[in-house]
Amino acid sequence: MLKKILIMLLFVMVFGAAAWFGYLLITPKSETMATANTVTVAEAVTADFDTMHVYTSGDLAAACTAEDKVFCAIERTVKCTIEPTLDYCTKEFVPNFVFGKTDDVERPSEISFKLTKIKPIAGSDALSVYTESDCNAMWFGLCKGTVVYSLRPQGSNGGWRVENIYALEK
Repeated sequence: MLKKILIMLLFVMVFGAAAWFGYLLITPKSETMATANTVTVAEAVTADFDTMHVYTSGDLAAACTAEDKVFCAIERTVKCTIEPTLDYCTKEFVPNFVFGKTDDVERPSEISFKLTKIKPIAGSDALSVYTESDCNAMWFGLCKGTVVYSLRPQGSNGGWRVENIYALEK
């Protein structure tokens, strides 16, 4: 009888230790990632969510002067969408399809946008930046309505790279 009690007690202890160890493995990682994303967003975002920013083909030469690196990444992508041959338009910072040429799709000569929401992507250092945008051409539907820019940190200087652009249907 004593042997059965010892075996059951040993079984419960092993099962309890395994459950406790599993809990410790899972819990700290998710808390750490959430904290890292919050810090990244808090440090990166100082943009004004109330201002509509307007860019036209005749006014694109100057690079971004804002201190907000997230805003500057979006501004660069917008300017490069209008004129991809600008000096600061490189594939290192802007999605490759921005440089594409097609006879079927007209490139816009004016784009406006207003930031509406910045959302960290869970489990990564990426951000989704939501904008209300408008332009004077269709350009694959990526400059009218709710346009989402997917960003990742770029380099050690705190800069950001726009990896992709999405449009949401209303």
